[in-house]
Amino acid sequence: MDVEMERLERELQEFLADCGKQKFSDDEMRYICQPLVWHFRLATLKRWTLWFLLPILAVYLLWNYCDTCAWTASAVGRLLLIQVLPYWNWTPYYYNKCLIERAEPAGQHMEQSKTLGRHETLWENCALCESLDTIPTASNVSYSMLESEYLERGLPVIVTDCRLEMDLDTLLQRIQEKTPQLLSSEPCDLYSNLLLRHLFNIDVALEKIRDYQETPSTSPAWHLHFRNCDKRSVKASRVYGAKPYYYPKHLEPYYSSWLLMAHHMRRPLKEIYVHGLVFVQQLSGHFELRLRPKQPCDTDNICPNLSLRLVAGECLVFPTHLWRLSYGLQKPDSDQASIATLFEVDWEV
Repeated sequence: MDVEMERLERELQEFLADCGKQKFSDDEMRYICQPLVWHFRLATLKRWTLWFLLPILAVYLLWNYCDTCAWTASAVGRLLLIQVLPYWNWTPYYYNKCLIERAEPAGQHMEQSKTLGRHETLWENCALCESLDTIPTASNVSYSMLESEYLERGLPVIVTDCRLEMDLDTLLQRIQEKTPQLLSSEPCDLYSNLLLRHLFNIDVALEKIRDYQETPSTSPAWHLHFRNCDKRSVKASRVYGAKPYYYPKHLEPYYSSWLLMAHHMRRPLKEIYVHGLVFVQQLSGHFELRLRPKQPCDTDNICPNLSLRLVAGECLVFPTHLWRLSYGLQKPDSDQASIATLFEVDWEV
C-alpha cells in the first residue's frame, strides 16, 4: 500500500510540475483538476456514509432481532430520560398522541378555556338528549349505521341480536385454560366481596367461585368486577369477550376491558368510570344499567336519566362524551349468574 501511495504521489507531483511548465492559470488548473477533486470528494462522502450507516444498521438489527438487546437499550433509555427530567420536561411529548397540534379555525372553541372534568360535557351537547325518553333498540345493524344514526349524535343504543352468550362454568373454564396472562395480572379497578383487597388475586378469586359452583346449595352470594388495563391482560380477555359482529376492522382495538359478575346477590347501582366508545355485552343473566347525563345537562331536568335492564345476548353501545354509567342487580336470577363484559375504545369521529 505504501509503495502504491508513493507512486501516486510521485505521478501527481510530475503532473503539477508539467502544468507549471505550461504556465496554466488558476482557473485553468481548477478546470483541469475538477474531475480529480470530485473523485476524492465522492470517495470521502462514501467513506463517511459507510461509517455512519453501519452503526445505524447494526442498531436496527439488534433492536428487531435481539430481544435482550432491545430490552436493555429501552431500560437504559428510560433511565437516561429520568435523569434529564429535572432539566427538560419531556412528559407532554410522551403522553400526547400527536406532536403537531391541528390548527383550529379562528374563533372556534374560545369558550373551552378550561379542561372538562370527567363528569362534564359541553353545554351545547345538551341539545342532543333533551328530547330523549328511552334508549332506542336496533338489530341486524352495521357499524356505519350505528355511528351515523346514534353515536355521532351522542345517543346510546341497545343492539338486541349480539348473540354473545356464555354461562359461568364455560367462562371459568376458558379463563383457566386459555388466559394465563390474565390470571397473573393485577387489575387496575376492582370491587368484590370474595377477598380482602391486599390479598386479592384473580386466580384465587376465580378458584373460590369454582368451589362455590360445586356446592350450589351452600354457596354464599358473591359479586366481582375488575378492569384489565395492561396490554397483555386486555388481549387475553378476548377469549371470553369476543367482538360483536358489527365491530368494524378500521376501529381501534379496545384499550380496556371489564368483567362484571354477580351471583345470588342484590347489588345497588354503582357508578364506574369509563371513557371513549363503550360496548357493554351481557353474556348471562341480566344487569340493571343507568345512564346519567353529565354536567350541565343534568341540571333542571334538561336531559333525563335513562334506566334499562340488559339481558343475555344484548349489547349497549354509547359514547361517554355525554353519559355516566352505573350498573347494579335488583332481582338476581335464581338459577344463573349475571355476567357482562365492557370494552372501552378510543373514539374520535
